[in-house]
Amino acid sequence: MEEGTSKAIPLRRSRGGVSALTARPLRLTERLTAGVRRVWLASLGSAALTVRGARTVWSHLIAEGAAVEDWLRRTLGGAADPEAGG
Repeated sequence: MEEGTSKAIPLRRSRGGVSALTARPLRLTERLTAGVRRVWLASLGSAALTVRGARTVWSHLIAEGAAVEDWLRRTLGGAADPEAGG
């Protein structure tokens, strides 16, 4: 156990970088711009999820329709034409 802790990377931050980040508060326009960017990115993500979901539903509908069509062909085709030979 001691070997693992002695080789660990120390998690220290320089204090110079922190003070530079908190030097001035954000202006109102910067806050609004950041909010608009977040909303825009969220809408892009939701639109992508909607398109992906619609494609998935459509492919399931197509596959289900093909299965029903095959079933109908076997059921109705066999019952409607029993003397066709085969």
